[in-house]
Amino acid sequence: MTSKNLFFKLMKEDFKIRIWSLAISILSFFFSLIVATAMLISYHRNMTYSYLIEETGEIVDDSYKLVERFNFYMNIKSPLFAFVFLCLSLIVAISGFTYLYSKKKVDMYHSLPVKREVLFAVKVINGILIVIVPFIICTIIASLMIAVNTSDGSVIIRSIGVALGWCVFFILNYSVVMLAIMLTGNMLIGILAFVFFSFYFPLTAFMLMGFQSTFFETYYYAGDILEKILPNTSSFVLMFNLVEIDTVKRIIISAVVSILLMILNLFLYKKRASETAGKSISFSIIKLPIKFMIVIFMSMLMYLMAYEMMMSSTIWGIFGAVIGGIITHCIMEIIYNQDFKKIFSKKIEMLICIVLALFFIASFQMDLFGYDRYVPKASDIKQAAVVSNFLESNTDQYHSNPKFSNGFYGNVNYTEDDYAETRLLKNLNIENKDIAVKIAKQCVDSINNSSEREGTLGYVIISYTLKSGRVVQRKYNYFEFESAISELSAIYDDPVYKKSMYPILSEKSENILSIDFDGVGYDDKHIETKDTKLTKKLLEAYKKELSALKYETRLKSYPFASIRFNDAIMEKELNSDFVSDYAAVSEKKTDTAYVKERDDKGYYPVFPEFKETIAVLKEMGVDVIEKLPAKDVDRIEITYYNPENGAGNYGSYTESYDSYVAQKTFTDTADIEKILDSLVVCDSAYQESLNEDDNITAFIYMKDDKENAYGGYTSYRFKKGNVPDIVK
Repeated sequence: MTSKNLFFKLMKEDFKIRIWSLAISILSFFFSLIVATAMLISYHRNMTYSYLIEETGEIVDDSYKLVERFNFYMNIKSPLFAFVFLCLSLIVAISGFTYLYSKKKVDMYHSLPVKREVLFAVKVINGILIVIVPFIICTIIASLMIAVNTSDGSVIIRSIGVALGWCVFFILNYSVVMLAIMLTGNMLIGILAFVFFSFYFPLTAFMLMGFQSTFFETYYYAGDILEKILPNTSSFVLMFNLVEIDTVKRIIISAVVSILLMILNLFLYKKRASETAGKSISFSIIKLPIKFMIVIFMSMLMYLMAYEMMMSSTIWGIFGAVIGGIITHCIMEIIYNQDFKKIFSKKIEMLICIVLALFFIASFQMDLFGYDRYVPKASDIKQAAVVSNFLESNTDQYHSNPKFSNGFYGNVNYTEDDYAETRLLKNLNIENKDIAVKIAKQCVDSINNSSEREGTLGYVIISYTLKSGRVVQRKYNYFEFESAISELSAIYDDPVYKKSMYPILSEKSENILSIDFDGVGYDDKHIETKDTKLTKKLLEAYKKELSALKYETRLKSYPFASIRFNDAIMEKELNSDFVSDYAAVSEKKTDTAYVKERDDKGYYPVFPEFKETIAVLKEMGVDVIEKLPAKDVDRIEITYYNPENGAGNYGSYTESYDSYVAQKTFTDTADIEKILDSLVVCDSAYQESLNEDDNITAFIYMKDDKENAYGGYTSYRFKKGNVPDIVK
């Protein structure tokens, strides 16, 4: 009982000393929660009344919007609350343990007949209560204000859940600040130590990724250690969610790390000598590794900055690395010794740091460890994925998830296109691993023999999941199409690849609410799926023909139209856009409006070879026009690049200002018909330019608009080997 009374008495006395930090905490949450919520309620009322009366002439209950706004404000990812908790963690940690920086106060505290563990617990618990209690109380008051104005009691439960998450993040950051204090004997150096713990590992990860992207030709993904693990070793990054991870994972990681740090802090607190008060570092054993870490980091960073700023100059890079290393080492020695006269001490250590930094730099710039040359053995690969613009150039049509945001008008945003690639690389699995290895080796040979590159170049991304669990990804930007047609065919013709690439192959007809057909010109049609039998018939026909589509067919043919099967998510997107897009409101019932809306998402190709699909579309009332009618075309202007003088019809072409460009105009209907039979007119939502001849381009001018080229001055090409004789 005496021990318990002593503990609470110590807590009470400590509160008296730290009353100013409690006042700051109360004021912070009073304004950021209670006052902010009152302003939110007032703003919502004024905005709602003025808008609804002006637009509809009546007031409609939209209290749910106030709840949405409050939930958005009181969010586990809010940068405002992250900043508030960051500042408060610094304040309460320093106010609780600042005595460790004073020899007199340390002697006074340690002379008390109290175990260090008890004193540590008093300081830690008081620091947590000073922040968490006002925060919880203000959160409940703010959520009650919303509940009273909306009659929605669920907001209270949600707010308390969010508040508990923020409490975990606060304790994590509080533990990190305490760690910085335990390791230092000076307040300024303690703050610098906190900055080190908050930013060193994330910045190191970003710097190393910068080196990889700068010096490795095949860089695509740095791996989980650099991309995910190192950045999230920082409490700052976790609090602000700078490297986005799942909220539950963030909270679990923060809770576990907080417990471990508290145990470590207690251990250091007990081991910390009283004589270290006022010194730079409390434990001499950590001086050397920290100095090496910082000096090498700054030396490498200065190299990269100088190299980039001076247009890839290695000389300037080395200059930056050496100067950066020297200056950083000098500053570290001044901090460690708290004496400017020690600026050039430990010269051998400084030299070792700079040499190590230059070695690490050389390992990137000269690729000493064979990053670009790495190709695993097929027997070591568990899963392989290949993504290339030669396989499918419309991946973002199918693999970018929509995100909806609410307001008076709906909004739809999409994840980045590189996220679509990430999803695809994760889901794809090529059965024949030897094909992936063969393509990779061809690409490595292309890197080593860059002067011998010929033909059509594109990119290919190869992802290997090794049997060891390691994931390796490489992107080759100089992938020669002609040398890998057989490998590309084998990959594309694989049913497993198609099912991973095209989500429609796994779709069920009962999920389809409408269909959009984007054809030649204005041959557009929006179909409401009232006839479920026809919808099922169309979907099954399309799935059958898309699954049977061969790569060889794609080399010779082209998609003249596009089709989209709209499920509930896509319907929601379209309706959201029509509400928010004033220009579309007047024409939103038209076929073209539906077809052109969100035409960068969800469209699949329709090839002339899809006979069953075309037949069902016609049965559903679609006028399927497979090519532009020659009778509607006024002329076609052909441009040939790098012509051979006098060869074939080239000599009769009219030369332009550039002697390497020849042009000719065709106006005869028969000639236009022949050209249109071979010309790739792919101007619907699904775009493809596979195996096209880049040397010849065509502009089409219609009779109803002789001044402007068809397709908004889009140039069209022929498939290689399919150029009409009259054009050759």
